[in-house]
Amino acid sequence: MNPIRFELAYVGPTHGRLRKRATHTWAGTIPGSGPVELMSPAEEDLNEETVSAWVSGHGIPPMCFLGIDFRNQPRLAGMTLTADGWAGKLKRRHLAVTARGRALRIDIAGRSYRYQVLGSKRRHELRREGAALTMSRSAWRHPQNISGIGQGNCDGLDIGLAILLESAHTRNLSFGGALYSWPGRFLSRLDLPDF
Repeated sequence: MNPIRFELAYVGPTHGRLRKRATHTWAGTIPGSGPVELMSPAEEDLNEETVSAWVSGHGIPPMCFLGIDFRNQPRLAGMTLTADGWAGKLKRRHLAVTARGRALRIDIAGRSYRYQVLGSKRRHELRREGAALTMSRSAWRHPQNISGIGQGNCDGLDIGLAILLESAHTRNLSFGGALYSWPGRFLSRLDLPDF
């Protein structure tokens, strides 16, 4: 089976209304499926602790990822995932050292996925039995391009999920990234008085 190659280009921000977040959008075309769009974060109240990302398109079931806000990206902490009415079960091994061990495990729509970092924080792989998608960002934050290569029996759910997860703050999927971000996560949990 030939690999499926696709690319989403950054359309730009839509500035939020009063007290709302700006929404960033990437759009492209999936061969055999048609247009697809990723929005992250969705326009939400600036005072909310969580942010969400959305994927929609022809042949792609509507999906939403919700996580604790970190610089307008949903973190993997406290996350929820829905796809076409299915709720995902998500888990990670926080104390693992290898990228495979720290991978995000996702059970949704009767499928089991593993989402892990590949070498650098800008490349990820989403894998299930019979299908794999390798995703790359041109930059870690607000990339101009998000590209993907699907191999095996990839369908709209696989492709949509791989695109959606590119909106997440994934630094903690690598042990080095988790160490780097630990001081900030620790301090954000402290209730420090204003001086």
